[in-house]
Amino acid sequence: MEADSKAIRNPNCRTWLRQEPRTTFSTPDRENVRQFLSYNTFFYSQKLSAIPQPDFDKPTISYHSTQQAAMGSDQYKMDGHKLLWHLERVQQWQEKRVIAPIYIEVSPLAYCNNRCIFCAIDFSMEKSLALDASRFIPKLAQMGKAGVRSIMYAGEGEPLLHRELVPIILETKKAGIDVALTTNGNLGSSDDWQAILPALSWVRFSVDAGTDEVYSVVHGVSGEMFHRTIQNIRQAVQFKRDNELSVTIGAQFVVLEENVDDLAEAVALFSEIGVDYLAIKPYSLHPQMLATKEVDYRNGLMDRVASILKTCTPSEKSPTRIIFRQDAMENYADGKMAFDHCLALPFWGYVDSRGDFYTCSVFLGDPRFKVGNVLEQEMEAVLFGEKRENSIQFGEKRLALTEECRLNCRMARINEFLTMIDQKPEGGVFFID
Repeated sequence: MEADSKAIRNPNCRTWLRQEPRTTFSTPDRENVRQFLSYNTFFYSQKLSAIPQPDFDKPTISYHSTQQAAMGSDQYKMDGHKLLWHLERVQQWQEKRVIAPIYIEVSPLAYCNNRCIFCAIDFSMEKSLALDASRFIPKLAQMGKAGVRSIMYAGEGEPLLHRELVPIILETKKAGIDVALTTNGNLGSSDDWQAILPALSWVRFSVDAGTDEVYSVVHGVSGEMFHRTIQNIRQAVQFKRDNELSVTIGAQFVVLEENVDDLAEAVALFSEIGVDYLAIKPYSLHPQMLATKEVDYRNGLMDRVASILKTCTPSEKSPTRIIFRQDAMENYADGKMAFDHCLALPFWGYVDSRGDFYTCSVFLGDPRFKVGNVLEQEMEAVLFGEKRENSIQFGEKRLALTEECRLNCRMARINEFLTMIDQKPEGGVFFID
């Protein structure tokens, strides 16, 4: 393939890399960057790939090693974090510690139509428990006004089982909040995609297989559900193309012993469908899981993934990026945390199907982290009340991470970043070398 403005051939691998146009900061944002650089030691040697540089005027091509090149370029920062685009909120946190969360995950209901063998929140399933849309929707405007910037609908069960999910999503967007959806995709339909895709920033399908036989084993349902899911994904992708929507449509593949040999089929399938990306990620043990699994990525499993990906040759006409989350897999395999306290709690939150607001989803049911109820209270009281302040302080000062927390949790990279800027080096911060 000849190099053009969108793609370039890498002679060291069998796939191709696409150009990533860098984000352009506005003048106020550039000033925020300058201020942040002045008052904080802005270096992060272990995660440089996740940090954009201050000069954003020219597009760049991300080159990787031979092994990484077969995975594609992670333009979505799945193994990094995005707080660098919210420096003003970081500065607020430095001054106040209690701030409005940028991101909230909401669970529309507490039951699912799959029985995945890796389900992290099987302990929280409760048949017929669903979020009361009539009481939740009016609170969305309050969230947006308070400073909540994004909501992902996922949680304890399958969101598409909620009968009022479409109006919930549409009203979230109307409130000025970016919306995302994580789903197994069994129940999607062309009518659903037509209604919600224009409002979504992204939708991620949890598929974890490339064939119906493996899907049945991993998801605990009949193979027919795999074909139904694939058809629904095709419909979503086609609707996006036909209407030139900006929504990102992705699929994910949690690597297990039971499905790793199906990875090549999954790469071929999703490349042919034309999803925006296929993310290949590690399993993560939740402290409260009932059906626990032990997955050892150092025992050859990670090498098998890399070996399979080297042999995959996605079509050059396909827009699909294959993203191997190797950093996340290595971090999970190492079993270590690079921070001693949880500083991320002010930046996100979790709302369960009862409407209870938690500062962390790992601790569902734990009164130390349950700080209010969005159905029963005004959002100002929940987000800025004494209970949330106490919970944030507990995470920052007293939470025993190595004993209680989830290894390589979703806030791990944010915690590493916040720990770095919260501990100013001796000798002054103005010597930035």
